[in-house]
Amino acid sequence: MEKTREIHISNDEATTATALKLTDEFIEKLGLEGKKAIRFRLISEETIGMVRAMTGDFEALFWLENDGDAYRVKLIAKTEMDIDKKDSLIAASTSKKNAAVKGIMGKIGEIIENGLLNYDDVAKLQQEYGSGYLDYASMGFNLSAEYVSSGAPLMWSLSNYREQLEDAVATNAPAREAWDELEESIVASIAEDITVGVKKDRVDMTITARF
Repeated sequence: MEKTREIHISNDEATTATALKLTDEFIEKLGLEGKKAIRFRLISEETIGMVRAMTGDFEALFWLENDGDAYRVKLIAKTEMDIDKKDSLIAASTSKKNAAVKGIMGKIGEIIENGLLNYDDVAKLQQEYGSGYLDYASMGFNLSAEYVSSGAPLMWSLSNYREQLEDAVATNAPAREAWDELEESIVASIAEDITVGVKKDRVDMTITARF
């Protein structure tokens, strides 16, 4: 398996540039060209962009991997964020809402932020669509009381979200809108899966694509 060095990234321009440089160097080292190079760089850019959209002080370990035809973007995050600080930051914005919750990467960013707060905040995650609300956390997480009380990490995955969303499309108007959003997502079309593991103050995210 090929792997880059692990670097610290945060929501500032300097670490964004460092992460993009790391991505370009790895693509060159692997000899990727054409669509493969574009797609691998794109999922890396989207991950970095998600970090840039985080509220408050945020830092994560970031690296890239290649194993055969599998290409991965990895992120391990910890933060000193707390719910009062997050609420204050959102309240200070013009819209009084978390503007980061746009598209699939916005949802994942929200899961990461709230996951670092506590399980209850993850359980409350939902997205407003024109005709109602969609509980996107439960459509991808195992949030049963038994699971949470076991101390095992919460695991959200794009594949679970897609499967459960597809089941709800026929009877749920917000689900239909969320499905359209998912279908339009370039990252969702490239990635084989996106997984987010949440445990206490640590979140592990992996985006896997196969070329």
